[in-house]
Amino acid sequence: MTTGPLLEARNLTIETPAGRVLVRELDLHLGRERVAVVGRNGVGKSTLLGVLAGGQTPARGDVVRRGRHLLVPQHADDGAQAPGASPGERQRRRLELARAAGPDLLLLDEPTRDLDADGMAWLVDWLSHWRGGLLVVSHDRRLLRTFDQFFVVAESGCRHVAGSFESLMAELERERADNEQRYLGALNRLIAREEHNADLRRRRQRKKNVGRIRELKRCPSRVKLNDKRSYKQESQGKRRVLQEERIGAVRDAARASRRALSVDFPLELALPRLPDAPPTPVISCAAVTAEADGRTLFSGLSLDVGRERMAVCGPSGSGKTTLLEVALGLRPAIGGRVRCDTPRVGYVAQNAGNWCVDDSLLDLLGQQLQAPSPDVIAQVLHAHRFPLALAGRALASLSPGERLRAALVCLTRRRPAPELLVLDEPTQHLDFSGLAALEAVLAAWPGGLLIVSHDAEFVAAIGVSTRLAL
Repeated sequence: MTTGPLLEARNLTIETPAGRVLVRELDLHLGRERVAVVGRNGVGKSTLLGVLAGGQTPARGDVVRRGRHLLVPQHADDGAQAPGASPGERQRRRLELARAAGPDLLLLDEPTRDLDADGMAWLVDWLSHWRGGLLVVSHDRRLLRTFDQFFVVAESGCRHVAGSFESLMAELERERADNEQRYLGALNRLIAREEHNADLRRRRQRKKNVGRIRELKRCPSRVKLNDKRSYKQESQGKRRVLQEERIGAVRDAARASRRALSVDFPLELALPRLPDAPPTPVISCAAVTAEADGRTLFSGLSLDVGRERMAVCGPSGSGKTTLLEVALGLRPAIGGRVRCDTPRVGYVAQNAGNWCVDDSLLDLLGQQLQAPSPDVIAQVLHAHRFPLALAGRALASLSPGERLRAALVCLTRRRPAPELLVLDEPTQHLDFSGLAALEAVLAAWPGGLLIVSHDAEFVAAIGVSTRLAL
């Protein structure tokens, strides 16, 4: 048996290719403990796991590995998988191979991804009885409740937290509130600095005006006076205009953010009010049959969806995503009739793939709300608990979870508002903060919901009344 720690990190610093520091001077010792790695999207959890496993090189520091290590990454080569297997079936196969390998230290990156209810129960049971070292990156509450050792990765630094998952969540919520207050303080300092600079500019302008009056009293020649003014008008004036244009939008956004953060803007005010429901359903399927890879997924299925809340459940490969695509007219059925009133639907595909656009959330809101004020946009983002720092980035550059949340902000502000939201595995890539915000938005949503999800806790939290099992 291997003696000593299975994994040691010494003075480890990890950076992005662009030079942004993800982890700074980390010292870590891991034996045969069971540790869950948690943190918000984009903070560097997967990169840290890759460095610890030896697949990526740190900027500085050393990693010492003892015994046999095995990493199951989020995105793996599925070339050896059976053709036609669903994502959930492929994920379970990868995990079964890892279990059979019996490494001393097992590193898993989002192992619950794409697993159905049976696969999730199997994974939780297996990892609960695992006797080797275990390091798991996950946002899944069902899995994390089986851990009592957590490694939190954050911009402010990494730290170890011992205790229950509920105590961890309470600590992270306190940290989020503290961070919001620090951000508010930083905005206040920015506004104060801007007001001070504006006062300096006004005083300089007064002195310049007095100087011009004195110059005129000395009656220099008009040519000489124009020469003296030339530099200020052409160089300083142009530079000042460009500078004002560059920072003007940032200043307005900062002031609006400060006002939004200091006031609790109710989520209900950020959501639309829908008119009375028309008599016809939004989606109607009559005796529909669908196939994939020569296999019948479902046949004779009849379904009407309006403003009720329905969850589509079933094992991996049963046709849940196919059903959504057929119902929305994105994929043909081989039998039956489908009618979808598309303008009444808001759709977000898996990984928010249909929202991979170069526009930012600010761009899209500006188009939808017809040049709204920065205050309105800041209030909407704050009500949805969407990170203000991400609102100006292209949706295609966001993580799938962040992109999903941005898409929902857009859909809830669309005019006319959709009556039915269709979401395919919306919780798959969300961190704790994002999941809590999503649950709050969908619980308060006044329209209908048609959702594919394996997360029973999430489905219950958003008030789903009907389940369709495939």
